[in-house]
Amino acid sequence: MSGNNILLDTNIVLYFLNGDETLIPLLEERKLFVSFITQLETIGYQGLNDDELHSIKSF
Repeated sequence: MSGNNILLDTNIVLYFLNGDETLIPLLEERKLFVSFITQLETIGYQGLNDDELHSIKSF
């Protein structure tokens, strides 16, 4: 196993979308995967405005 594949947790997706730059070096040049559960949890996060929801769906 090369370690180039990463399954992202909901919290990591939220940190990344909120601009946490400490994650960038860890995620660069990796294949990123998001489970269906993480997709549901992220889209279902309470208090999202339209711009935030659009960012999540684009991600």
